[in-house]
Amino acid sequence: MTLALIFLDPDSKLNLQSQIRQKLVEAILNGTFPAGSKLPSTRKLAEQLGVARNTVVLAYDQLIEEDFLESRQRSGMFVSPHILEGRVGFQGKPAGKAVLDSRW
Repeated sequence: MTLALIFLDPDSKLNLQSQIRQKLVEAILNGTFPAGSKLPSTRKLAEQLGVARNTVVLAYDQLIEEDFLESRQRSGMFVSPHILEGRVGFQGKPAGKAVLDSRW
Protein backbone atom coordinates (compact mmCIF):
# COMPACT_ATOMS: atom_id res chain seq x y z
CA MET A 1 0.00 0.00 0.00
CA THR A 2 1.81 3.10 -1.17
CA LEU A 3 -1.01 5.65 -1.19
CA ALA A 4 -2.79 6.74 1.97
CA LEU A 5 -6.39 5.60 1.92
CA ILE A 6 -7.22 7.24 5.22
CA PHE A 7 -7.31 10.98 5.75
CA LEU A 8 -7.66 12.40 9.25
CA ASP A 9 -9.66 15.55 9.92
CA PRO A 10 -7.77 17.98 12.17
CA ASP A 11 -11.08 19.73 12.99
CA SER A 12 -12.90 16.56 14.00
CA LYS A 13 -14.27 16.22 17.52
CA LEU A 14 -13.03 12.61 17.53
CA ASN A 15 -9.52 11.84 18.74
CA LEU A 16 -7.00 10.39 16.27
CA GLN A 17 -7.47 6.81 17.45
CA SER A 18 -11.25 7.03 16.99
CA GLN A 19 -10.87 8.61 13.56
CA ILE A 20 -8.53 5.83 12.42
CA ARG A 21 -10.92 3.18 13.75
CA GLN A 22 -13.89 4.85 12.08
CA LYS A 23 -12.12 5.18 8.72
CA LEU A 24 -10.96 1.55 8.79
CA VAL A 25 -14.47 0.31 9.62
CA GLU A 26 -15.88 2.38 6.73
CA ALA A 27 -13.23 1.01 4.37
CA ILE A 28 -13.95 -2.58 5.45
CA LEU A 29 -17.72 -2.24 5.12
CA ASN A 30 -17.43 -0.46 1.75
CA GLY A 31 -15.14 -3.15 0.38
CA THR A 32 -12.02 -1.00 0.09
CA PHE A 33 -10.42 -3.56 2.39
CA PRO A 34 -12.21 -6.81 1.46
CA ALA A 35 -12.53 -9.72 3.87
CA GLY A 36 -9.23 -11.56 4.19
CA SER A 37 -7.11 -8.69 2.87
CA LYS A 38 -3.93 -7.62 4.61
CA LEU A 39 -3.75 -4.19 6.21
CA PRO A 40 -0.64 -2.05 6.39
CA SER A 41 1.64 -2.54 9.37
CA THR A 42 1.14 -0.22 12.32
CA ARG A 43 4.49 1.42 11.60
CA LYS A 44 3.67 2.07 7.96
CA LEU A 45 0.16 3.39 8.62
CA ALA A 46 1.41 5.62 11.47
CA GLU A 47 4.09 7.01 9.17
CA GLN A 48 1.57 7.68 6.37
CA LEU A 49 -0.85 9.40 8.73
CA GLY A 50 1.80 11.32 10.66
CA VAL A 51 0.69 9.95 14.03
CA ALA A 52 2.36 7.96 16.77
CA ARG A 53 2.56 4.23 16.17
CA ASN A 54 0.83 3.60 19.50
CA THR A 55 -2.25 5.46 18.19
CA VAL A 56 -2.55 2.99 15.30
CA VAL A 57 -1.79 0.01 17.57
CA LEU A 58 -4.66 1.00 19.88
CA ALA A 59 -7.06 1.45 16.93
CA TYR A 60 -6.07 -1.98 15.54
CA ASP A 61 -6.47 -3.55 19.00
CA GLN A 62 -9.99 -2.16 19.28
CA LEU A 63 -10.88 -3.51 15.83
CA ILE A 64 -9.54 -6.93 16.83
CA GLU A 65 -11.78 -6.87 19.91
CA GLU A 66 -14.74 -5.94 17.70
CA ASP A 67 -13.91 -8.81 15.27
CA PHE A 68 -13.23 -6.52 12.32
CA LEU A 69 -9.57 -7.57 12.21
CA GLU A 70 -7.55 -10.61 13.09
CA SER A 71 -3.87 -10.77 13.86
CA ARG A 72 -1.90 -13.59 12.29
CA GLN A 73 1.38 -14.34 13.97
CA ARG A 74 4.37 -13.30 11.86
CA SER A 75 2.05 -12.29 9.00
CA GLY A 76 0.33 -9.08 10.09
CA MET A 77 -3.20 -7.75 10.38
CA PHE A 78 -5.99 -9.01 8.19
CA VAL A 79 -9.65 -8.13 7.74
CA SER A 80 -11.71 -10.83 9.40
CA PRO A 81 -13.01 -13.24 6.73
CA HIS A 82 -16.34 -13.46 8.60
CA ILE A 83 -16.94 -9.74 9.11
CA LEU A 84 -19.71 -9.38 6.52
CA GLU A 85 -21.62 -12.55 7.35
CA GLY A 86 -25.16 -11.82 8.45
CA ARG A 87 -25.21 -8.35 6.90
CA VAL A 88 -27.69 -7.26 4.28
CA GLY A 89 -26.26 -7.75 0.81
CA PHE A 90 -23.67 -10.35 1.88
CA GLN A 91 -22.91 -12.74 -0.96
CA GLY A 92 -21.73 -15.89 0.78
CA LYS A 93 -21.69 -19.50 -0.29
CA PRO A 94 -25.10 -20.96 -1.03
CA ALA A 95 -26.46 -23.18 1.70
CA GLY A 96 -27.33 -25.91 -0.78
CA LYS A 97 -30.15 -26.78 -3.09
CA ALA A 98 -33.52 -25.82 -1.80
CA VAL A 99 -36.09 -28.55 -2.04
CA LEU A 100 -39.43 -27.15 -3.05
CA ASP A 101 -42.57 -28.90 -2.04
CA SER A 102 -44.65 -29.87 -5.05
CA ARG A 103 -47.64 -28.18 -3.44
CA TRP A 104 -45.80 -24.93 -3.34
